[in-house]
Amino acid sequence: MGKVGALIKVAAVAGPTIVELVRRFGPTLTKLKKENPEVFDAVAAQVQKLAQARKNSRGPEGIRKRLKILRDQVAFLYSSADDAAERDRADGWRVQLDRLEASLPVLAAMGRKAAAKETEHVNRRIDELSEEILSAFIDEKEEDARTIEP
Repeated sequence: MGKVGALIKVAAVAGPTIVELVRRFGPTLTKLKKENPEVFDAVAAQVQKLAQARKNSRGPEGIRKRLKILRDQVAFLYSSADDAAERDRADGWRVQLDRLEASLPVLAAMGRKAAAKETEHVNRRIDELSEEILSAFIDEKEEDARTIEP
């Protein structure tokens, strides 16, 4: 992925919270692109995955795909945690993702209108968690890059 502007376009597909996050991290991402392109590429790949999952997936299966991407990011954050607070935060996100996934079978039992409303609520919550988790992912990748630099 070329520039941060291109990443913002991809982020638009991932949702408004991701667009705002990429804009907020714009200066950091620009610096990473220049100094640590592999870190920028890792972040861009995560944004791309979130965008693809949101664009190509609907209903409970689409929600499961989005949750899996977030679980992978949380697993990375947990494994690279530097202290108990970071591990606890990652564990909290894991619990929230588990709860969202556990709510999916209930959608099938609901009427169409109620299921649509609840799906919208679940998707909004996933958007919020995506922003929180991706933000931590960017911070961690940047921190790791600084630690590795001579």
